[in-house]
Amino acid sequence: KFSIVEFRLFDHLDKPNCITMVKCKNSLVNYQDANTASKINAGVDIINVLCDYFKVNAPIFIDNRESVNELIPTLSQIVNLKVTLDKQLTVI
Repeated sequence: KFSIVEFRLFDHLDKPNCITMVKCKNSLVNYQDANTASKINAGVDIINVLCDYFKVNAPIFIDNRESVNELIPTLSQIVNLKVTLDKQLTVI
Protein backbone atom coordinates (compact mmCIF):
# COMPACT_ATOMS: atom_id res chain seq x y z
CA LYS A 1 0.00 0.00 0.00
CA PHE A 2 2.92 2.39 0.60
CA SER A 3 4.57 3.99 -2.40
CA ILE A 4 7.85 5.30 -0.90
CA VAL A 5 7.86 3.96 2.68
CA GLU A 6 8.90 0.53 3.94
CA PHE A 7 9.19 -0.79 7.47
CA ARG A 8 12.01 -2.99 8.72
CA LEU A 9 10.74 -5.07 11.62
CA PHE A 10 14.08 -6.60 12.64
CA ASP A 11 17.59 -5.16 12.90
CA HIS A 12 20.74 -6.92 11.68
CA LEU A 13 20.85 -9.07 14.86
CA ASP A 14 17.24 -10.26 14.34
CA LYS A 15 16.05 -8.24 17.33
CA PRO A 16 12.49 -6.92 16.97
CA ASN A 17 12.70 -3.30 15.93
CA CYS A 18 10.44 -1.19 13.70
CA ILE A 19 12.48 1.16 11.50
CA THR A 20 10.88 3.41 8.89
CA MET A 21 12.76 3.39 5.59
CA VAL A 22 12.21 5.90 2.76
CA LYS A 23 12.93 5.37 -0.94
CA CYS A 24 15.38 8.05 -2.08
CA LYS A 25 16.94 7.93 -5.55
CA ASN A 26 16.65 4.16 -6.02
CA SER A 27 17.87 3.27 -2.52
CA LEU A 28 16.33 2.87 0.92
CA VAL A 29 17.36 5.37 3.58
CA ASN A 30 16.59 5.35 7.28
CA TYR A 31 13.91 7.98 7.98
CA GLN A 32 16.21 9.76 10.44
CA ASP A 33 18.90 10.12 7.76
CA ALA A 34 16.56 11.27 4.97
CA ASN A 35 16.42 14.87 3.79
CA THR A 36 13.49 17.16 4.64
CA ALA A 37 11.67 16.62 1.34
CA SER A 38 11.85 12.84 1.70
CA LYS A 39 10.59 13.03 5.29
CA ILE A 40 7.62 15.18 4.27
CA ASN A 41 6.76 12.88 1.35
CA ALA A 42 7.07 9.85 3.64
CA GLY A 43 4.58 11.47 6.02
CA VAL A 44 2.15 12.15 3.17
CA ASP A 45 2.55 8.53 2.01
CA ILE A 46 1.66 7.22 5.48
CA ILE A 47 -1.29 9.63 5.70
CA ASN A 48 -2.53 8.42 2.27
CA VAL A 49 -2.57 4.79 3.46
CA LEU A 50 -4.34 5.69 6.72
CA CYS A 51 -6.92 7.81 4.86
CA ASP A 52 -7.57 4.92 2.46
CA TYR A 53 -7.92 2.42 5.32
CA PHE A 54 -10.27 4.59 7.41
CA LYS A 55 -12.12 5.98 4.34
CA VAL A 56 -11.61 9.59 5.39
CA ASN A 57 -9.62 12.55 4.05
CA ALA A 58 -8.38 15.22 6.40
CA PRO A 59 -6.44 18.38 5.55
CA ILE A 60 -2.65 18.01 5.77
CA PHE A 61 -0.63 20.94 7.09
CA ILE A 62 2.90 20.85 5.65
CA ASP A 63 5.48 23.04 7.38
CA ASN A 64 8.73 23.96 5.58
CA ARG A 65 6.98 23.40 2.25
CA GLU A 66 9.71 25.41 0.52
CA SER A 67 11.96 22.36 1.08
CA VAL A 68 9.89 20.15 -1.24
CA ASN A 69 9.97 20.52 -5.04
CA GLU A 70 7.66 17.60 -5.80
CA LEU A 71 5.01 16.38 -3.39
CA ILE A 72 3.58 12.89 -3.89
CA PRO A 73 -0.09 12.85 -4.97
CA THR A 74 -2.79 12.84 -2.30
CA LEU A 75 -6.57 13.14 -2.21
CA SER A 76 -6.38 15.22 0.98
CA GLN A 77 -6.39 19.00 1.00
CA ILE A 78 -2.87 20.42 1.42
CA VAL A 79 -2.18 23.53 3.50
CA ASN A 80 1.36 24.72 2.72
CA LEU A 81 3.26 26.66 5.37
CA LYS A 82 6.40 28.28 4.01
CA VAL A 83 8.80 31.08 4.75
CA THR A 84 8.33 34.31 2.80
CA LEU A 85 9.48 37.90 3.07
CA ASP A 86 5.92 39.20 2.81
CA LYS A 87 4.89 41.84 5.31
CA GLN A 88 1.30 40.60 5.28
CA LEU A 89 -0.26 37.14 5.40
CA THR A 90 -1.19 35.89 1.93
CA VAL A 91 -3.86 33.24 1.45
CA ILE A 92 -3.97 31.56 -1.97
